[in-house]
Amino acid sequence: MMTALAAALVLGLAPDPAKGTLRAMPRLAQSWSCSPHKTCSKTIESCEEAYWLLENCSWGGKLDRDHDGVPCENLCPGG
Repeated sequence: MMTALAAALVLGLAPDPAKGTLRAMPRLAQSWSCSPHKTCSKTIESCEEAYWLLENCSWGGKLDRDHDGVPCENLCPGG
């Protein structure tokens, strides 16, 4: 059985002790972009992408509607 921390690391997430949430781990290379604007229900393909957009795009906060640090709760566990 996988622990919650192990599952988060597999998804490319790391604990953020200051906030008590998970955050996207930095990536050396990726193909995501802040343009065009994306939505959880149609255009974001993974939880990892959702966290990247939350952390890196000016509009990323809209992906976390209840402000719990978890974007796109339909894609990301723990929301």
